[in-house]
Amino acid sequence: MAAPAGASEQWALPDETARPETAPAASAGNPVGGPDFAAVFARVAPSVVGVASGRTVDGRFEPAHFGSGFVWDDAGHVVTSDHVLARGEVVRVRTYGGRVHAARVTGRDEATDVALLVVEGATLKPAPRGSARDLRPGQWVAAIGNPYGMDHSITVGVVSALGRNNLPPGAPRYTDFVQTDASVNPGSSGGPLVDGHGRVVAVSTAMLDRGQGLAFATPIDMVATVVGALAAHGRFERGFAGFVPRAVTVAEARGAGLNGRQGARVNRVVPGGPAERAGLAVGDIILRFGAAEVARPDDLPWLIAATRPGTRVPLELVRGAERLRLELVVDRATD
Repeated sequence: MAAPAGASEQWALPDETARPETAPAASAGNPVGGPDFAAVFARVAPSVVGVASGRTVDGRFEPAHFGSGFVWDDAGHVVTSDHVLARGEVVRVRTYGGRVHAARVTGRDEATDVALLVVEGATLKPAPRGSARDLRPGQWVAAIGNPYGMDHSITVGVVSALGRNNLPPGAPRYTDFVQTDASVNPGSSGGPLVDGHGRVVAVSTAMLDRGQGLAFATPIDMVATVVGALAAHGRFERGFAGFVPRAVTVAEARGAGLNGRQGARVNRVVPGGPAERAGLAVGDIILRFGAAEVARPDDLPWLIAATRPGTRVPLELVRGAERLRLELVVDRATD
């Protein structure tokens, strides 16, 4: 998001005009019987921050890119979207109370569009977290962030769909997006998508400019995997298995004795890669990768990427009409 007028003053350090670091008052209830989003906002807003990246010119911070973020833990870690940081040399965060703090980048991962910051010397309240696995289409959710610099805005909608992965070019490579019709605009990226209990279930990541009510968020379970690696190692090392999956056709499922089009068919094996070394062959239908059931080929890229290089993963598959078990040792992805 481009810098709005007066941004330098808004992001000055220290901010002597900061309002108190207190939560807004919750409402007495929701008369329509749905989630009380006033209470949700009161619970989550103190954990949401604005994020600005830019550079220092003549001792003055010049912000160039803006977004949102939320406090991850008691150590002062803040999660945001990687694209919010762009190529900024300096990063600052602004709390609900309006106080501006210097932030340091702990780690970034472009492929999942996740970045981890740390704010030292400040007392920040971690946001409650839930799980995207509990979401269902039609469920109420809310996005909290800083669209167009309008800090700590809340928009409400529903989960429109789960498992979206057909976004236009430029979207994160590893995608299993939560789609929502909650309004998301430039500056919202990196902010939390929360459920009706105020628990973060996803991170606002992308929107479609040509459509209305088409916003996408990265599941918090995926984010947690990346954040754990960034906090521990400063980078997220993705696994590589050395094969390309595709969908199973009705005829292939019938020939393999499967109950419907489950699993993922191996369409290509990389010569000399982990899959070839494990004995995987073109035409094999993978049903399980480790402890996870493979319902569709889109399940595999993230399952593989999230596996630590060097891990031995048992595979369950069908070859022809025969059930087999193989063991694949995951390599380190080089891209």
